[in-house]
Amino acid sequence: MNRWDHARQLLRIGRRAETGGDVPEEPFRATAERAQPGPRSVRCRSICIASGKGGTGKSSITAALADLLRLQGSALLLDADLGCANAHIFHDVRPEHSFADVVAGDRGVHEIVTPCAPGLDLLPGGSGVGRLAGLREYELEMIGRGLARIEPDYDFLLVDSAAGLSRQTVAFAAACDRTVLVTTPDVTAMTDAYAFLKVFVRQCAALGQRRELPLLVVNRATSENEAKEVSGRLSEVTRKFLDQRLEVLGWMPEDRAVFRCTQRRQSVVSGEPGSKIAQALERVSSDLLAQLQGFEGPGAGGRLEEMSTEPPRTRRA
Repeated sequence: MNRWDHARQLLRIGRRAETGGDVPEEPFRATAERAQPGPRSVRCRSICIASGKGGTGKSSITAALADLLRLQGSALLLDADLGCANAHIFHDVRPEHSFADVVAGDRGVHEIVTPCAPGLDLLPGGSGVGRLAGLREYELEMIGRGLARIEPDYDFLLVDSAAGLSRQTVAFAAACDRTVLVTTPDVTAMTDAYAFLKVFVRQCAALGQRRELPLLVVNRATSENEAKEVSGRLSEVTRKFLDQRLEVLGWMPEDRAVFRCTQRRQSVVSGEPGSKIAQALERVSSDLLAQLQGFEGPGAGGRLEEMSTEPPRTRRA
């Protein structure tokens, strides 16, 4: 049995935690001490929200975090699901322009900024534009340069990544200060989350970067025990096969409030702030602020530009 098959076997779990099954003894930060907001950032802090597969709730979590972080400082939301964008739906806006116009050369990145709410702007991805799903190196460099131009106007940048393992998806994740990886208890979501971690580590190494692993969020868990089992199993395979420690940021309960708020074109923390998932998101947002302290060097735009201009031989995995 090869290492990948062994990892997949370890991830084949059901919902044993609900019935009293053994829970791996891995750290879980659901009750960790919450961070207090610090002073205004010396530069824009960037977070990429990613997932190995679609349907994990990544975009709804990103929308909620954007609404929470804009209360701590100005925030810019970048919809990096280029070609199949939906971040605008959660904030009930209808952008006139998008990255489709940027790639076509008709607009600069600064010209597609779309106001969503006080303290929150959006960089819309194109919708129904398949060409955007596979950008060329110079196009990613152009986006990075334009992003670097406007980042200083904000305290936070949130990147709503496309699901999956494409080169440009992992590039956006590697460009940000921290990446949050969203999974669910579904075994396919867990397997794809591990696949994302593996590709992330390989691509960062190919770029000559030593980056911290994404922070894990378990979404749609039926209980804290189930979330612990999922995070414990992913932590086990990450330690065993990637020789790195996977840190757990938190977990979200299964909650129909998300569906109701999405139908009303709003984030769950805006539409139903008293819901269980909104309260869980507030805890995760507070912990995420603590993770963003002390980053120096280029921002996400600068990193994306640098990665896109690296000689091809350094980018091979």
